[in-house]
Amino acid sequence: MKWLNYFLNFNIPFYIYKLNINDSIIFSKNINTNQPMIILYGIVYIIKNFDNNKKTTIAILGAENILYINSMKDDNCYYRIIAINKSFLISFQWKNLININRNLNHLIFKELIRIYIKTNTKYEMMNIIMSHKYVKNRVIQLLLLYALDFGNINKKDIKIPHYISQYTIGKISGTTRTTANRILRNLNYTKFIKYSTDKKISINIHYFYIAKMKNI
Repeated sequence: MKWLNYFLNFNIPFYIYKLNINDSIIFSKNINTNQPMIILYGIVYIIKNFDNNKKTTIAILGAENILYINSMKDDNCYYRIIAINKSFLISFQWKNLININRNLNHLIFKELIRIYIKTNTKYEMMNIIMSHKYVKNRVIQLLLLYALDFGNINKKDIKIPHYISQYTIGKISGTTRTTANRILRNLNYTKFIKYSTDKKISINIHYFYIAKMKNI
């Protein structure tokens, strides 16, 4: 874990959060934090909760992505970071990077810029997914994005290597578990996806390319 080694080797104070499946960290508008977090391992998604009870997913993030809640906070919402699988996040303070060796400082900030750009792409992709009017298209694009980011690709299919529940798929795509279950059953019936014996999802590579060409 590169970032953990950076902080240990150069005595940069840090704190590690461990999240099990469905564990969450909540950042309310009343909490003032200036501590970015880098995902060391695992996958999380971020829900933006508005005061009027409206919710929207703004990103799915994995290892080598960075979270900086202060840059997103406003007075009308709070954020919830939820783990899809076991995840480890490391937090630190900007001020502690200023006091380290100049050459190292340059190296770390160069790496931070790289992962910030990588992370920003994840926010943009989720914005495209959530802009779809129809829930089915949101679910399909969610599966495509998730499989591309975290799946194993071969000639026949793209396999998501861990279980992701219908409840989680529904929550991320902005619908109920019942609706997500109905859509997934239909995708399974049409052979767009299939389930393994341990309920892990694979996407048929042929239908994957069709969906991409149609820009679903």
